[in-house]
Amino acid sequence: MIDFITDVRIPRCYFPDASVQTYNQAELHVFVDASLLAYACALYLRTTNSNGTPQCTLIAAKAKVAPLKPMTIPKLELQGCVLGTRLAKFVESNHSVTIGRKILWTDSSVALSWIRADPRNYRQFVANRVGEIQESTTGDEWRWVPSESNPADEATKWGTGPNFGNSLWYNGPEFLRCSENKWPRAADDVVNTTEEIRSSILFHKAWQPVIEYRRFSKWERLLRSVAYALRFLYIYLKKGRRHGHLTQPELEAAEIEILRQVQMESYPDEVATLRKNQKLPKDKQEPIEKTSLIYQLRPMLDEQGILRQNSRIATAKHINYNVRCPIILPRKHYCTGLLVEKYHRTYHHANAETVVNEVRQLFVIPKLRTLVREVGRNCQWCKVRRAQPAVPPMAPLPFARLAVYDRPFSYVGLDYFGPLLIKQNRSTVKRWVALFTCLTVRAVHLEVAHSLTTASCISCIRRFVNRRGSPVEIFSDNATNFHGAERILRKQINRECAMMFTSSKTKWSFIHPSAPHMGGAWERLVRSVKEAMSEAYVEGKLNDEELHTLIVEAEGIVNSRPLTYLPLDSAESEALTPNHFLLGSSSGAKQPNNNINHSNNTSRESWDQIKGQLDCYWKRWLKEYLPVIRKQTKWFENSRRVEVGDVVLIADEGKRDAWTRGRVIDVITAPDGHVRQATVNTAKGVIRRPVSRIAVLDVGIDGATGGPHPGEDVNTGTLLCDVTTGTSSSQQTDNLAV
Repeated sequence: MIDFITDVRIPRCYFPDASVQTYNQAELHVFVDASLLAYACALYLRTTNSNGTPQCTLIAAKAKVAPLKPMTIPKLELQGCVLGTRLAKFVESNHSVTIGRKILWTDSSVALSWIRADPRNYRQFVANRVGEIQESTTGDEWRWVPSESNPADEATKWGTGPNFGNSLWYNGPEFLRCSENKWPRAADDVVNTTEEIRSSILFHKAWQPVIEYRRFSKWERLLRSVAYALRFLYIYLKKGRRHGHLTQPELEAAEIEILRQVQMESYPDEVATLRKNQKLPKDKQEPIEKTSLIYQLRPMLDEQGILRQNSRIATAKHINYNVRCPIILPRKHYCTGLLVEKYHRTYHHANAETVVNEVRQLFVIPKLRTLVREVGRNCQWCKVRRAQPAVPPMAPLPFARLAVYDRPFSYVGLDYFGPLLIKQNRSTVKRWVALFTCLTVRAVHLEVAHSLTTASCISCIRRFVNRRGSPVEIFSDNATNFHGAERILRKQINRECAMMFTSSKTKWSFIHPSAPHMGGAWERLVRSVKEAMSEAYVEGKLNDEELHTLIVEAEGIVNSRPLTYLPLDSAESEALTPNHFLLGSSSGAKQPNNNINHSNNTSRESWDQIKGQLDCYWKRWLKEYLPVIRKQTKWFENSRRVEVGDVVLIADEGKRDAWTRGRVIDVITAPDGHVRQATVNTAKGVIRRPVSRIAVLDVGIDGATGGPHPGEDVNTGTLLCDVTTGTSSSQQTDNLAV
């Protein structure tokens, strides 16, 4: 044997002559064989060259020594089939060549019959290996090959040494170089062997299901359908006539028949074994073989043919027989899920432990708590009641929040709060406060609004513009007075008001409807202003002049607040505030600079000094404030994307029962790739909402668990909408939070 090793030559390329131009039609052929000494497999790649001639080459092989424990040849052949299946799966997943077709060859007719049959009919050894083979291959992919044409035969019966020039092992069988119609074919006779068939299957006919359980979504529907079918059989067999509504005995008989069918499908061996010994006394009854899943339950058959647990309280008196000997049911059967779902509905979708306690009184189900939880997760009523909006991760800050070195109030957020009651003569009137906030330096400007009309809003904007300058862009919510003001200013109905916007091309952008959290930048400052006014404001005691004075004082207090935390031992003289950008210091009182020669000071030098001081504040803003707004504080994980066609609940204000249902007809994707807004078609019309207000309903069916599907802080926002064009502005992102 060692003398032949020096003569082994294996080409580095599959086809050294480069005759194969493409591997698109490549086929993988696996040959397996076994003997009393070893079992082996060999894999070959079959392709077609440029002339249309098939070629074959060895790409992988494996062999193993037979177990020390004696084993029959069919079992060893099955072991070789398992080895070939595993190697073929490994080659397919790790090879760069795409395999168009896979064919596995064996010379064992017995192994072929096992592979093409139901593994549940065989004993444990054959069943496990056939099950593994059927997971990766199908019965049509397995074929028979004569032993003289099987290359794997050389690895199991090697006696005289290899002939490398003409060896089947390296070159593959000759028929692979021919057309498929010349390949070997097995005889039509099917080899049936009872050697490895289970005893219960051997002596009892396999049970075939007669009820299509998955046609029913509720236990009651299944029960009544079976009851009517049994009534039809009763009349057909001329045992009498029955009419009218179903009676309780008929429903009980239907339930017994359903449970019997379920047990026959799930535990055929156990039922067959117990039926063989049914006439023997209980103390001499043979137990179920220990390989059974319900062996520890000590199953027994009652007079109606139902599997029950022979419990330790079976001899108790004055206790219901169903409680003393509960019925055994499989956990993964669909009908078991229907039964548990019925209890789930009966107890109003409440505590799962209540359902567990009630079910276990009459039935024994393995891993019952797991099944009850699965049924609860699949319950459509529970899905709707528990559905919550899934918010995507926090969006990047928009440019308006990061407009460094721009004039304060270049990017403004506008909001109203109130009403505030003040005295006027002998009566009280309402006043509102318009809050303008710089989105960059977080400064505020307050104006008193006498009403919520569009004209009053325009007046507040005019006063703001003449004091703070025309903004580049205004952000606000979707209040009607804001929309009216924007529409009038754009259409230049009032030219006197519109001139202040026309020169600077001011844009007005609105956050999404019903999304106040997207305006966190101004909503948080509304609270700060209210706190600053709370001590001095007494409802109905101030007049217009006093109210105006109060809001100006509150404006000064809010603008002097520190933007960042500053330790007491910091090298900086004071914390950075919005007033530093507006007035030059936190309080507005500037200290004289003794280093300046006032007699020689020029306007140019004064301007350079002011500009340098402002640049110093901006540098501190970049160093101290920017890292504060950089981190994310919530909504870290990716959520399920809202898609067109989803059935959703609109989580508006009010009780959950009042939430509107609808179907998504369009989604809007933000620049960061996340869907943050959707258009929903509801019974009240088409509305647009952010995804933070949309709860997607799972209305699918999860058949994997066997259970039925009944009824078969810092805030973030979404993409800002530019109302001037009616489209989503690609230049905006979706976070205007504090």
